[in-house]
Amino acid sequence: MFIQNSKLSRAAAAGIAFALIGGAAQADALTSDFSFRVVEVTQDGAEQLVERSSVRPGEIIQYQIRHENGTDAGLSGLVVAAPVPQGVTLTLGGQSSSVPAVFEVQAELDPEQEGLEWSTLPAVRKVVGADGALHEEPLPEADIAAVRWTLSEPLEADAVALNSYRVRVN
Repeated sequence: MFIQNSKLSRAAAAGIAFALIGGAAQADALTSDFSFRVVEVTQDGAEQLVERSSVRPGEIIQYQIRHENGTDAGLSGLVVAAPVPQGVTLTLGGQSSSVPAVFEVQAELDPEQEGLEWSTLPAVRKVVGADGALHEEPLPEADIAAVRWTLSEPLEADAVALNSYRVRVN
């Protein structure tokens, strides 16, 4: 079975979002780019990122989001969020940021609250046990719907922030 990368990339790109404290004028000066590559492992165990038009179940895709500050001042309050598209599962430990940032995942964490909530790692969720009581358990990677990075420092003038995460094709 092959899955066309264009379907996965369109779904992820459509959900990439950012928030910026400071107004629309600053947001217009922030340029963003989204890309993805398939992670291949060579015979000697080294990873390489390659462009391909299709992927197979079990393969890993690395998404990268690039933001560049085109202003002459630092931009504060930048939050970068991206979905985990249908047909893939987030691979925890595969996320990174080129600038200091707090990484969070989004999922249904508490059955007593409606909707999805954000959590830093390690994320846990509450589940109703056989005894009817709420118990905490580690959040399964398959239940994660989105990821986000809240930059800890302003993105300086002409600086670039790179955020990446990995998913496994179901």
